[in-house]
Amino acid sequence: MQEKIMLKLTRRNQQAVVVHPRGNPDNVLVMRVVDIVPNAVLMGFDGGDYEIHRSEVFSKRRNKSNDNKHNK
Repeated sequence: MQEKIMLKLTRRNQQAVVVHPRGNPDNVLVMRVVDIVPNAVLMGFDGGDYEIHRSEVFSKRRNKSNDNKHNK
C-alpha cells in the first residue's frame, strides 16, 4: 500500500495553489491567500465544477448521508 504524504506549502498574500484531478488539468480549483490577519489566514477558492465545504460541515453531511443510506 502506498503511503500518502501531506504537501506543506508556504504562501504569501495573494499567492495561490492550483489543484486539478489527475489527468485533467483543465478542471482547476484555485486556492488563493486573500488576507493574513492575527491567528488566521483568509483563503479564497475558485472552481466552478467543485463543491467547496469547510471540513466539519463536509463530515457532518457525509455522515448524515451514510446514515440515510444504511437506514433504508
